[in-house]
Amino acid sequence: MIVAGEASGDLHGARLVEAALARRPDLRFYGLGGARLAAAGVELLFDLSNQQIIGFGEAVFKLRQVLSTLKTLKTSLAQDRPAAVVLIDYPDFNFSLAKTARRLGVPVFYYISPQLWAWRQGRVKKVRRFVDRMVVIFPFEKEFYRRHGIEADFVGHPLLDTLNPPRLRETVKAELGLDPARPLLLLLPGSRLAEIRRHLAPMLAAAGLVTGQRPEVQVAVAEADTIDDDALAPFLAAGPPQVRVVRGRTHDLQNAADVALSASGTATLETALMLTPLVVMYRLKPLTFFLLKRLASVEHVAMPNLIAGRRLVPELLQKEARPDRMAAEVLALFEDSEAYARTVEGLREVRERLGAPGASDRAAGLLVETIEAASRAGG
Repeated sequence: MIVAGEASGDLHGARLVEAALARRPDLRFYGLGGARLAAAGVELLFDLSNQQIIGFGEAVFKLRQVLSTLKTLKTSLAQDRPAAVVLIDYPDFNFSLAKTARRLGVPVFYYISPQLWAWRQGRVKKVRRFVDRMVVIFPFEKEFYRRHGIEADFVGHPLLDTLNPPRLRETVKAELGLDPARPLLLLLPGSRLAEIRRHLAPMLAAAGLVTGQRPEVQVAVAEADTIDDDALAPFLAAGPPQVRVVRGRTHDLQNAADVALSASGTATLETALMLTPLVVMYRLKPLTFFLLKRLASVEHVAMPNLIAGRRLVPELLQKEARPDRMAAEVLALFEDSEAYARTVEGLREVRERLGAPGASDRAAGLLVETIEAASRAGG
C-alpha cells in the first residue's frame, strides 16, 4: 500500500514505485494517490484530488470525506495485509494509518518525513512508536531524528532526479517565446486554487510596481496543471499589462527567470536548485496562521533558508506580504549585482547540500530491503 495525499507526494511516490518495480517486478502497489502514481502502475483506491486540504477551514469542510477514506484504507490493511505500507508526508492522516499497520504487524516505511522539525515536534513520538523505517530527503532531518533517538536514512532529494541542471537563461527564454534580451520576473503563486486566490493579486500588484520602475522587466506567471485557465483570468485583468501566462512548464520558467517571487512550498526549492534568486511570500487565513505561528519551532519557513541554515532569501509572510514590500525586495535583487551574486552562490551551496541524484533509487533499495527483511522474519 502507498499513500500520497498531496501533489508533490504523488510525484515522488511515482518515482519510488518505478524504481522499486525495476528491482522487484513482482511487487504490486495500490492505495491513495494521483495521476503520476496511476501512470506508474499503482491501483488507486482513492484519487488525491479529492483529499488535499489546506488550513483549518478546509479540514473541517472535508473531514467526513477524509475520515471515510482513512477508514477504508485501514480496513484494507486488515484484510489484505500488504507486504508494507509506504507513507509519504501527509502526517496526521498517515500517522493514524501507521498506528493501525503497527498493530497488524505490517511494516511501515515512511518516505519524505513530515516537517516535525518545524512545528508540533511532539509528534516525533509517533514515529518512534509506529514507523519501522524513516527515509528523509534533507540532511538536517537525519540529525533531528538522531537527537530524538531515531535512526533515519538520508537518501538525498528526489527533485535532483526530476530537474535538469540549469541551462543558459537566454536560451530557455527564447524556447518559451520570451525576449532573451530582457530580464524576467517569474510569479509562482501556488498550485492550488486557494493559493491562487490569496497570492496572485498581491503578486501582480508587486509586479506592476517593479515594471513601473524597471520597464524593461518582463513578467510571467507559472500556471500549474492543477489550475483551470479561468481561475487566473479575473486577477490578470486587474493586474499590469502584458503579463505572460505559461502553463505546465514551471521548471523551464524557474530556469529562465532572473528573479522569482514565489509562494512558500516546493516551488521555492525548485527555484533554488535552478540557482535563480527569489523572494518568498505566503498568506493564510488569519486563524490558520495564528495557530501555526504558535506551534512553529523554526526560525525560517522558506526551504532554501532552512537548508542553508541562514536567511539566504527574503521571507514575507501574512501582513508583510504586501505589494510594496515584495516589489522592494525584488527590485533590490535586480539593482544590486553584488547581492544577486551572493544569493546565487548561496543557492549553489543549497544544491550541493542535497546530495547526488539517485534519491528515488536509493529509497527503493531501502523499501525492498524492508520488505525482504519482514518476509525472512515470517511477516
